[in-house]
Amino acid sequence: MSVTSPLAWTGERMVPHQSDPITEAFHWQRYLYFRPWYVDQKVVDAASGEGYGTGYTAIFATSSTGVDVSQEAVDYASNRYPKANFIEADVTSFDYSKADLVLSFETIEHLEDPGAFLNSLDKCQGTIVVSTPNRDNHSPGNKLGDKPFNPFHTVEWVPEEFAKLIREHFPHREVRFVSQEAIWPGRIREGLYGDAKYTIAIIGERPLPKWPSIGISMPTIDQPARVEAAVDSFAKYYPGDVRVMAVLNGSSPATETRLRNVANTYPHILSVVKEPVNLGYGLGANRGLLELLKDTDIEVLGVSNDDVVVSVDCIPQLATALVELYQGGFRVGAVGPVSNTVCGGQQVDIGHYTTVAEMHQLAFEWGESQKNTADQENIVRGLFFLSPRECIEEIGGFDPLFGIGNFEDDDWNVRVRLSGRTLWKIPGAFIHHEGSMTFKSLGIDYEGNIDRNLHLFLEKWGVTEYQQAFEPLEKPVGVSLSVALDSQFPSSGNSIPINGEDVDLVLQASNLEFAAWVATQLNNKDRELRKDLIRLLL
Repeated sequence: MSVTSPLAWTGERMVPHQSDPITEAFHWQRYLYFRPWYVDQKVVDAASGEGYGTGYTAIFATSSTGVDVSQEAVDYASNRYPKANFIEADVTSFDYSKADLVLSFETIEHLEDPGAFLNSLDKCQGTIVVSTPNRDNHSPGNKLGDKPFNPFHTVEWVPEEFAKLIREHFPHREVRFVSQEAIWPGRIREGLYGDAKYTIAIIGERPLPKWPSIGISMPTIDQPARVEAAVDSFAKYYPGDVRVMAVLNGSSPATETRLRNVANTYPHILSVVKEPVNLGYGLGANRGLLELLKDTDIEVLGVSNDDVVVSVDCIPQLATALVELYQGGFRVGAVGPVSNTVCGGQQVDIGHYTTVAEMHQLAFEWGESQKNTADQENIVRGLFFLSPRECIEEIGGFDPLFGIGNFEDDDWNVRVRLSGRTLWKIPGAFIHHEGSMTFKSLGIDYEGNIDRNLHLFLEKWGVTEYQQAFEPLEKPVGVSLSVALDSQFPSSGNSIPINGEDVDLVLQASNLEFAAWVATQLNNKDRELRKDLIRLLL
């Protein structure tokens, strides 16, 4: 896998990681929304530009052809997206008759003769998708025929004018409209709205794509920049509604102020709940899930670390897999991605990268080879997973027994499997993970934590080896498969600090840790005290 240098950004053509973030989000939302329509189709992308969208459709299509008047763009795209075909041609006279689906995003407003373009598109007997900006948003105060504010545009319409134009050119075809919202990241809604940022015409009879609404719980301490990067990627690269509940685990006032400002700017994307102390990953995730469940419109729930960035097709592929597995008769517990840094079978090597842009390019190529596959697993890691709402309502969240973190997701997976649900890894869904940021920042002894929580995990499930918990087993007497999201740690009242975290001596500490504590208590004590301990323990 090689990384290609980006095409120069002219200020008009959208170039991933070169254009401004808002423009990039709006463009990706259009291509992602229509993802289900690309599968096994002959797709033509009219005015394909840099080629990112054509390349994306090529992952799923029988054939994907980008048409652009710029030879420079065609040459670049042909090298950058080899699975697609690119042709230098005028979109107003191209032959669309062999296409099952034609996409034309932000093209028609650039043309000298929009009518000729629409007449050419009519040769496509399949489905045609044409989008254009709303004049009221892009050139406020202008009338039809006025020179648009954008120097690259020749004409702009308000939604009703554009709808009239489309209906006049396709009187014999079914015509529908969807609208792209003006607020970031530009979600697409069914219907024709006067305040839309972009209007999208659909000529053809296919059912509109349906994307489940997702709520993600994200515990964090003092990594606000990482939270922002993660939330940005979730919102930008998923075409359905997504809400992130950031749980501030004893975060600083500066972190709280920064993330609340983001939440105030994008309240439809990010919410913040503050905890005065660090609850740990499990209880923090539970707290966020509890809040998200109050929104009855959320269909899929998930958890995520705060030091992640999803690739373009990660969440769409996870959501698609979850829906299709359910339709296939599987009782799904959770679906999870692959990553560069994660324990077990979800770890993959997509190639070396040092920037987010390089990660996206390599993940793009990785996804082409792994598309539309799902592997049933014994465990999906709490790094990031999506679960049907009814699974969270039935099984609940993470067991607070595991404190700051580690093995709380192993435990959750065992409970899910014992409930009769299945767990899945989606190989084409890649997420970048920085790894161990919270433990490093808190100065916690990671290995000591692993050892302690492993013993707690084995004790809970009545096994002596880790793998035995993932073999067929019966639920131990007294162990519940459900952990309420508002559960609290059942403290014995005997907690002490051990290597950066509070550990309950009775309920959590390993035998070695307890013995070490006893040894410290015997310092400077009379040896006669040992007799009392011996009598107690024998």
